[in-house]
Amino acid sequence: MRHLLLLLFTIIPVILFSQDKSDSIAIIKLLKDDYSTMGNWNITKHMQNCTENYLLIEEGEIWNMEKERKYYIENASRTIERKDYFDIKFVRVYGNTAYAVYNLRSDITENSMLKVKTWNESAIFRKLKGAWKIELIHSTPVSLNTK
Repeated sequence: MRHLLLLLFTIIPVILFSQDKSDSIAIIKLLKDDYSTMGNWNITKHMQNCTENYLLIEEGEIWNMEKERKYYIENASRTIERKDYFDIKFVRVYGNTAYAVYNLRSDITENSMLKVKTWNESAIFRKLKGAWKIELIHSTPVSLNTK
């Protein structure tokens, strides 16, 4: 009996860690896939990646999905090339809820002009019907030091 308990106490954390790792990978993939929707203004895909209660906190403003949808539509005629570079600090999973903290650098080229933007961000995710969705993104711009 003692050996069985020892085996269970050894296996259960490994299984739980494996699930957290699998969820973390899915969350990071979702995040990267969602940011790619800004390069081609794909609001349909962005909406599929988010929950019904999605919010974006950007530069002191709170955007709901309707405001973000209007932004995507207003900018759909712009041709940009966007490359996003994520520095994931950590992802924490608690059942059907998770959060991530990361730094983001985006190289955005439009009309042959390159703009480099950086943010510190956090995001909350919810697992709905077996799929991770973005519930909230909080984005804080970081000014680049050119010294």
